[in-house]
Amino acid sequence: MTQKLLNTLKNSDVEIWLVGGALRNHILKKPIKDLDFSVKASIPKCANFAKSVSKKLKAPCFPLDEERGIWRISLKNAVTLDFSPLKEDIKTDLMSRDFTVNSFALPVKEISNISLTKKGCVSLKIKSKTSVLDYCEGFKDIEKKRIRTPNKNNFKEDPLRLLRAFRFAAELGFSIDKKTLKEIKSKADLISSCAKERIKEELLKIFATSISSKIIQEMKKSGLLFQIFPQLKEQETCAEIYYGKGGVLKHTINVLKRADLFFSSPLKYMPAYKNFGFKQENIPLLKLAALLHDIAKPSTAKEINGRLRFFGHEEKGAAISYKILKDLKFSNEEIRFICRIIGQHLRIGNIAHSEVISQKAMFKIFSDLGESASGLIILSWTDHASYISEKKIFKSLDKMKKKPFKIPLKGLPKTGFIKTLRFIQVVNLIAKNYSLRKKDFQAKSILDGNEIMKILSIPPGPKVGEIIRRIKFIQFQGKIKTKKEAESYIKTLKI
Repeated sequence: MTQKLLNTLKNSDVEIWLVGGALRNHILKKPIKDLDFSVKASIPKCANFAKSVSKKLKAPCFPLDEERGIWRISLKNAVTLDFSPLKEDIKTDLMSRDFTVNSFALPVKEISNISLTKKGCVSLKIKSKTSVLDYCEGFKDIEKKRIRTPNKNNFKEDPLRLLRAFRFAAELGFSIDKKTLKEIKSKADLISSCAKERIKEELLKIFATSISSKIIQEMKKSGLLFQIFPQLKEQETCAEIYYGKGGVLKHTINVLKRADLFFSSPLKYMPAYKNFGFKQENIPLLKLAALLHDIAKPSTAKEINGRLRFFGHEEKGAAISYKILKDLKFSNEEIRFICRIIGQHLRIGNIAHSEVISQKAMFKIFSDLGESASGLIILSWTDHASYISEKKIFKSLDKMKKKPFKIPLKGLPKTGFIKTLRFIQVVNLIAKNYSLRKKDFQAKSILDGNEIMKILSIPPGPKVGEIIRRIKFIQFQGKIKTKKEAESYIKTLKI
């Protein structure tokens, strides 16, 4: 297929260039998943050319932006081919691109080979590096690891580029050029004009990287973070007496920093993670939950008996986050995953004050949270670990994995390492139980709702749900295994 593609492109009667990210990744020796081509042709002719290529490759073709003449071909291995008509000439095209590191072009005749790797990526071989057109000094910026825009109008032409600058900085490990950053600061408000779906996708790509906390901090300094999440602005001055300068937002970013640390080597910090079955695609969602978990602290902050409290901030935070995520066009499943975690993020911390962490308390967490339970456990670790330095974490790893120590008669201290250590020990204990008993608490009730109503002669209602929850708990304990045992049990209940 790849050889057929190359022959088709080279034998075309129009001029075609490979442009953008594929060349950048080729230079950086990074995986290539997408190939973008600029075609010297009118919008209709470019569309017809893309359709003819798709026909030869026997692959689906559809418009990405029919008005601008951009068409996409999707290959079976998730590699995509995009075809766009040149507005004027290739130099003008490159100068109008988002960033210099994406402003390369190569005539297709200078490509000696295109092949697919075993990992489903594209491998390129070009005749000579000197054949690559670089009008914007992209090579120089790659060498300096710098994200720079070729012209000041780029952010006005497509304000999403304001966010994409940070995304590329995150993915490539580059820094944003000072002049470009100044432009971002002055035009940050333009991001509100972008389609919410596009903002969502860029955010998820940032959270998928290992330096998302660093990037979010830089977005904060530029003002762009508050344009996307205005609710975070109030956190900067909230509870500074408790968190220091930067207030709740300082804590929030520290939690996100611990999430980056955790996912860099999960088993190092939580051995039970191995059996969590935590989905890779949920990592960015968990980090977004970390960013939003204390979103309601400013609106719930009250001084009670000389102490600053935030009663109900978790439930209110879940409600605020729901609106934010709905506006950003997250799916119902994604919203449910994030909001369940936010709404319950104090659960593990609350039971950590108890001397005995009962099976019943753990079962209730697992049962109430469902598929979000593993996310809650991880967020709890990052939340509590945010109060101590990385150096202290590394030094205390073995202690953190031990059985929770006995609480002193005078109780746990209100702050400090001892309290944090106990909390993280409880998190790891719950993680271990979740890992070992996941199938048990996920098991269906031996008796379903209809059977319960028939046996007890009761109508549908909350009572049936409560009985099912109780049946599942004693199943979890191993006290009943058959329908007959379950029937005998529910007849003893007084609800």
